[in-house]
Amino acid sequence: MKKIFITLSILALTATACKQQTEKLEVISTEEATTTSTPEETPADGTQFKSEALTQVFHKLDGSTITFQEILAQYTGKNILIDVWAAWCPDCIKALPEIKKIKAEFPDVVFVNLSLDKTPEAWKEAITKYGIEGEQFHLNDEKRMKGTFGQAIELNWIPRYIVINKEGKIELFNATEKNFGEIKALLNTLQ
Repeated sequence: MKKIFITLSILALTATACKQQTEKLEVISTEEATTTSTPEETPADGTQFKSEALTQVFHKLDGSTITFQEILAQYTGKNILIDVWAAWCPDCIKALPEIKKIKAEFPDVVFVNLSLDKTPEAWKEAITKYGIEGEQFHLNDEKRMKGTFGQAIELNWIPRYIVINKEGKIELFNATEKNFGEIKALLNTLQ
């Protein structure tokens, strides 16, 4: 009788645990389903980045640091395509050939690559391995997408592309690899 009771108890606990796991998966699936790749023209506060984003410190290839605001200021008077990426992101790596085509088509656009890699070594290795062109910066934040910078730019997916015009205003705030057509069309109008 004890064996039957123990067996039934184990089965009940297993069924409960499976139900809870299924509910968790449904919540995750629902959250993923609400994430879209539709580009947003501007962030909530207009055509400028939030101050939390602008004050974020990035690392340069030589190990020195620079704020996001200083990165943008370097390219005043030029159109900028920002690529937020990471070497551990398969979609980021798959998108690189198309980014290279866009770079060749728009040689006057500055390509700013903001890496979310876990270590500077992984970031630098990926730049070499994949031949990533453009200006390179690394965000050394262990929370990466969920950190201060990620929250300030409403980052929910990478690769993430942002287009800045020559006046330093955001033209396209939220684009993914599914929006390359819109990115190219916009860059054509900004030339």
